Amino acid sequence: MSTNNAKIVVNKTTTKTRIGRKTITDEIAGGAYRKRATGYYVITDKDTSTFMCIFGEAKDGGKTWIALDIPYLKRSMTYKRRVSELELILPEAAKDYSLDSLGTISFGRLILSGDLAVDITKEYRQKLGNSDKVNNKIASEFLAKSKLATDLNKIFEPFLLEVAEVSVEKLFFTTKKDLYWASKIETEPSKVPEKILDCITWVKMKQK
Repeated sequence: MSTNNAKIVVNKTTTKTRIGRKTITDEIAGGAYRKRATGYYVITDKDTSTFMCIFGEAKDGGKTWIALDIPYLKRSMTYKRRVSELELILPEAAKDYSLDSLGTISFGRLILSGDLAVDITKEYRQKLGNSDKVNNKIASEFLAKSKLATDLNKIFEPFLLEVAEVSVEKLFFTTKKDLYWASKIETEPSKVPEKILDCITWVKMKQK
C-alpha cells in the first residue's frame, strides 16, 4: 500500500507600512509666524493615504502645534481610519517635534470628522436638549468633556498629554446633507440626526 505525502504550502503576504514626510511651505496660511512645518502621512505598500497631519513649530516661543488637514471633498476615509493613522504618525512626528510643548490642535469644521460629529451631536442633545440655539461658551465646555476629548486623551495618553480646553467659532447646526458632503460616514443613515452640530474647532492640550 502506498501513501502520498501532500506538502501544504502557505503563502504569507506582509504589508509594509511607513510614514512619509513633506516639508510644508505655502500649503497652509501663517508662514510668517512659524519656524517650520511638516506634513506626515501613512504609506501602505505603494498606496499613499489622503490623510495628512501637519506639525509645526511657532517662531514665538517655539510651541508645537498640529493641524489635522482634512480637506473638503476628500471623503475617502472614515473617522476611525484617520484615528488609526494618527496613532501611527505620532511616534514618528515626535522624533522631529517636541510633544512636550504641544499647544493646540486645529480641526477645521467639526463635520469634517464624520462619525465623530454624529456622536458629538447625539451627546449634545442628550446633555443640553433639542434647542437649536447655541452658545460658544457652553459648547466649548461641553466639547472639552465630550467624545472629542475622550478620544484625544486616549490617542495622546502615551505622550502624557490631555485636553485642557476647547475653543469654537462659527457655531451652528448644519444639515445631514452637509455632513455627507463633507465626510465619509459609517453610522447607519437612519441613526444620523437630521441636524449636525458644526463649528470651527481648536483644542488646547496640556501635560498630565
